[in-house]
Amino acid sequence: MDLLRCLRLLYAASAVALVLGCEPSPPAAATPVPYAAPTVAATATGAPVASDPPPGSAPSVAPQPAVARHVVLVSIDGMRPDYYTHASSYGLAIPNLRALMQRGRYAEAVIGTWPTVTYPAHTTLVTGARPNRHGILANRPFDPTYKNQGGWNWYAESIKADTLWGALHRAGKTTGAVYWPVTVGAAIDDNFPQIWRAKVDEDDKLLRALISPGLAEAYAKAYGALPAEHRTDHERGNAAELLVRDRRHDLTLVYFTDLDEAQHEFGPGSKQAKDTLERIDGELGRVVRAIDAAGDSARTAVVVVSDHGFSPVKSVVRPAVLLREAGLIDVTPGGAVKSWRAGVVAAGGMAAIYLKDPDDAALREQVGKALGADDERRMSPGIRAVLPREASEREGGFAGAAFTLVAAPGFEFDGGLTGPVVGPSGDKGAHGYPPEDADMHASLIVAGSGIRPGPPLGRVSMLRIAPTVAALLGVTLADAETPPLAEVLSDSR
Repeated sequence: MDLLRCLRLLYAASAVALVLGCEPSPPAAATPVPYAAPTVAATATGAPVASDPPPGSAPSVAPQPAVARHVVLVSIDGMRPDYYTHASSYGLAIPNLRALMQRGRYAEAVIGTWPTVTYPAHTTLVTGARPNRHGILANRPFDPTYKNQGGWNWYAESIKADTLWGALHRAGKTTGAVYWPVTVGAAIDDNFPQIWRAKVDEDDKLLRALISPGLAEAYAKAYGALPAEHRTDHERGNAAELLVRDRRHDLTLVYFTDLDEAQHEFGPGSKQAKDTLERIDGELGRVVRAIDAAGDSARTAVVVVSDHGFSPVKSVVRPAVLLREAGLIDVTPGGAVKSWRAGVVAAGGMAAIYLKDPDDAALREQVGKALGADDERRMSPGIRAVLPREASEREGGFAGAAFTLVAAPGFEFDGGLTGPVVGPSGDKGAHGYPPEDADMHASLIVAGSGIRPGPPLGRVSMLRIAPTVAALLGVTLADAETPPLAEVLSDSR
C-alpha cells in the first residue's frame, strides 16, 4: 500500500473512530436464500422485514409542512451496505459517507425490489410502491420481437404511481434531478434525465433536447461537457453542484452510476470498485459543500441510498434459447423473430417469462416443461428455481409473468436468442437476485435537518424511504405502501 493511500485511510478512520468504533471483518460471501423449485411459497423472498408495517397501512407520521426544508436524495448505484459498515476492513477511504453516518442514522441493510435492478428500484425510491404497482418491472420493457433496439424504460410517462416530484408540484414546491432513472419527460423543474443512444458525443444533442429549457446552457457555461452516459460521475457531480448551489430546489435527486459499471466489469469488492466508490465519495463531498455554499445547511436533509447490492458472477443462462428450441419462438435464418408464443425479460439474477396468450393453459404447461418447472431435475444448470405466477404477484414484481426464473449463485440471465443455453458471462458482477439474498442488500444513510441521530436502523424495507422523504418535505405520496421511518424523524421536522 503506498503512502498516499495510507494517509487517506488514516484520515477516513480518524474522522469517525470515536463514533463508530472498531469494525468487524467484512462478511463472507453471502449464501443465497434457499429455494425449493418449482413450488416455493414457504421460501420465496419478500416476507415483511422486521418492524415494517404491512403494505397499505396508514402512515404513522403525518406530514408537517411548517418547516421550509430541502432534501437532497443521492443514489449510489450498486453500493452494498457492508462498504460503509465495514469501510476500514475493505480499505475504503469514504470520509463523506462516514461523516453522514456520524451525524445521522444508517441502515445495516435495505431490502429492495423484486428484481433487484436499477430502474424498478429507483422508481420505488420515489414512489414508495412496489414494481407491480408503479409499473417499472425491469430496466427494459418487454420486447418479444427484439425490435426496440436495446431501449430502456427511460420515460416518466410509464410510471403509474404517484411520485415525489408530483406530490411536491401539487404542494407548490420545486424539484431538480440529475440523471435519475425513468425521468425523461417528468414534471421536474430542472431535469438532467438519463437516456442515451450510442454513448458518444453525438448523444449531447439528444440530451440538450430533453434537459429542462435553459439548464443545458447554464451547465455548459459553468462546466463544459454534459453529464452523458459515456462520461463519468464527475460530470454528474457538476450538475448536482449546480442545482444544489444555484437552483436550491425543495428536492434534488442525484444519481451516481459508475460504481455499478465498475462492479459489473471487475466484480464486487475489486480494487476498481473500491477506487470508484472513493471517487464518488468525493463527489458527494462536493454536493455537501454546495449545500453549505448556498447557505442551506441548517435546513437540508441529505439522504444517501442505493438500489441494490452486487454478487460475483461467471456464467449466463439464456432462457430464450430454451423457448426457441421448444418451438415457442420462431426465428429467421438471420436471427429475426418471425413469431412468438412466449418471451423473456432478463433482469440479471431473475428473468420473467410472458405468454402471448396468458389464458392458454396448454401453452403455460408447454412453457413450464421447456423450463423444467414440472421436474427440477430437468431445469437447466444455472437456474435455482422456476416460480409460478403467484410468486411474482405476491412479491410485487413482474406483473403478469407466467413464470419467474431465479439464477443459481454465479449465474445471471441473458435475453439472447442465439448461443448455448449456458455459457461464460462477460461480467464479473451481477444483481437482480432476490432482495433477501445478503449480497443484494441496498443502502440508506440519512442526516441533517429533521433527522434524529441514533443507533443503526438494522434492516429496512426500501418501500419506506420515499414516504420518509415525503414526510421531511411535508407532502404525502398517494400510492406509498408503507408509512415513513418514524424513528429517524425528529420532533422539530
